[in-house]
Amino acid sequence: MYVALRRGLLEGSSTRLLKTTTLLSSSSFSSSSASGIARVAVVGSGTLGTQVSLQTALCGFEVRVLDTSPAALDKCAAVHKSLLKMYVERSNPEHPEGQARAWRGIAKPGESASQVASETLRRIRYTTSAEEALRGCDLVSENVPEIPEIKSATYQKLHEHCPSHTIFTTNSSTLLPSQFASLTGRSSQFLALHFANGIWDANIAEVMPHAGGEAPAKGAEGTDPEVVDRVLRFAEEIRMVPFTLTKEQSGYIINSLLVPWLHSSLSLVRKGVSSPRDVDRAWLISVGGFRGPPGAVKGPFQIMDIIGLPIVSHIMSYWGTQLKDEQMRANGAFVKENYVDRGKLGIMNLNPLSDEAEGFYSYPNPEFLRADFLD
Repeated sequence: MYVALRRGLLEGSSTRLLKTTTLLSSSSFSSSSASGIARVAVVGSGTLGTQVSLQTALCGFEVRVLDTSPAALDKCAAVHKSLLKMYVERSNPEHPEGQARAWRGIAKPGESASQVASETLRRIRYTTSAEEALRGCDLVSENVPEIPEIKSATYQKLHEHCPSHTIFTTNSSTLLPSQFASLTGRSSQFLALHFANGIWDANIAEVMPHAGGEAPAKGAEGTDPEVVDRVLRFAEEIRMVPFTLTKEQSGYIINSLLVPWLHSSLSLVRKGVSSPRDVDRAWLISVGGFRGPPGAVKGPFQIMDIIGLPIVSHIMSYWGTQLKDEQMRANGAFVKENYVDRGKLGIMNLNPLSDEAEGFYSYPNPEFLRADFLD
């Protein structure tokens, strides 16, 4: 189904070298970073868009968050403050979890975590104006809903307002770059930069170029190798551990492993075999979750609460339809009818120790954080 990426990247290398030189020389960025990226626009302020924008700003980049909904932007700003409070709390050496992997060492010598949090907020702007958000940006992280029609319209709008040097990245969990490359107006500057939920701890970045040339990207150039290198450097600059995929794969590495696991867990509950609590407990005991503090290792239903149950329902329904898997579609409907439609959305970006929420567990202070949860 896919062309080998190496062939797609190497063909026409002299033409791409010329284009890359033009790309770099015409850029207006002023960053001294290895990636040459200074200003980032995050499009979509949902669960992951909120996380990506905060992590990028924490690492010193100017960030613009773009969304069509003022209410969504207000929520994003509130969650940013909540997450920065968690950043400050976890900077305490006595915090039981310790500082998050992607947050360690951000503060300069003599700089307090509170100062870092304040400076981070000053680097973020929230707007419904595409022109304002995209003016002068060096990289776009697209985080809009997993609906092809919405993504297609978004890329066309982005191309209209972005400078010619801007790199487009998609954080899509299920759709492939090649599905949209010809719509971006800059297919050689387009690729996936995919993050895991809870990126401060699960700090991976999956970088997936497209080879171009074949349907549905017929006529589109593949991702320029220089662009891939710059995005890999950017991922490191925002304290991610980057992984390069050498072939397009729906679900990348992590979701190709995660989704079947979550699907199996949901099937056990939907069919009445077990409960979310007991599935999590059985898993945690079996994989040694008892060796760490409560909550350090997570079971499948804890993870789904973090992802957000609307997203879980959508993923199961989407892939159930795509794969003609009736069990997966039934799991998507089960989550929607029994949880999402009843306002039980999961914890998502909220703090499980202080914020009120409902999902498979009740928050704050869910039972899986109790010392006796695995007894």
